[in-house]
Amino acid sequence: MSTSEEPIPESIANNLLGAARDGAELVGTSVDAEPDKIVEAIDRFLTNPKKRGWFSKIDNWDDRALPIGSLWGAAMVRAFGWQWASLIQHGHDDYKAIALVNDDRSLMVFPFHYCFGCLEDNVTPTVLLAFNMLEAGKIPQQGAHSYTNLMDGVQHIVPPA
Repeated sequence: MSTSEEPIPESIANNLLGAARDGAELVGTSVDAEPDKIVEAIDRFLTNPKKRGWFSKIDNWDDRALPIGSLWGAAMVRAFGWQWASLIQHGHDDYKAIALVNDDRSLMVFPFHYCFGCLEDNVTPTVLLAFNMLEAGKIPQQGAHSYTNLMDGVQHIVPPA
């Protein structure tokens, strides 16, 4: 499978900051907080998402994954200089999605899909662990333009308490 990239659509780019602000409100932080504090709040929220009222339906994609993923992206851009991109994964069926990529395109994250998966499947998130590993330089070097999904390789040895 190969990956190619194009700029994100202008309509999406223009909405990322507003969505990140919504995400910050949702997880209980500010979009202007330090990136590590933002990621900590995201991880905490994904671990134990708040419920709405008894009869309110929550759309985990629109109501949670998009704003939280936008906030996570804003933190990654500020902390590590990552960029938003529209990635096309070529294979049997081409797949296109918005992602975060590092400068040499060795690493990527699909923040919306990752957050959605955590919320839908009650998966223990590794958002904070991945951030801390990046910050500490503990992610193994990947080849330039390999578009390795960071979140596929970050696992808790012992699940957090």
